[in-house]
Amino acid sequence: MTGKRWPVLGSFGLALLVNPYLGCSTQGGSDFTYSEADMKSVALGTWQGSALLDGEAVPFFLTLEQAREGAKAPGSQSQCASRSFVKPAAACTAMTRMPVIGTLTSENPAFNGAVDGDLVAHRTLDEVDLSLHVEGGAVLSGRLEDEAVKDGRIGARLSGGFSLQRP
Repeated sequence: MTGKRWPVLGSFGLALLVNPYLGCSTQGGSDFTYSEADMKSVALGTWQGSALLDGEAVPFFLTLEQAREGAKAPGSQSQCASRSFVKPAAACTAMTRMPVIGTLTSENPAFNGAVDGDLVAHRTLDEVDLSLHVEGGAVLSGRLEDEAVKDGRIGARLSGGFSLQRP
């Protein structure tokens, strides 16, 4: 009996070597617990927040809508070329990426303007990663949980933190 296992194991090993994504197949159905409409209702729409910039609290409003793939906010720079000398790992991860565009409105001119970025969720919508680029150069990142971003970070041209919740 053990002599018959080696050809089967060898065949599987060869198939895995040829196609390392073999174990990542979702032909039997998805194990995601949400639909596109669910993700839209959790993350898109109007938000209000407060940013701490240079020790000053700056209230702001953020409106997000789904963008078509590859859309960029007006005035944003596109990346023309990129490469890596490291071969990506053949591991797979289940995630949903939704490109977004919108507008950030605040009293601070450097923290104002069109935004573009991504929302990334994994198998559930319990946590949605947020990454937004503001036309003025700021980058907002954080994790959306329970209809709020509590420990958001602001980077690039501005630095500080922010919170965000539904109005």
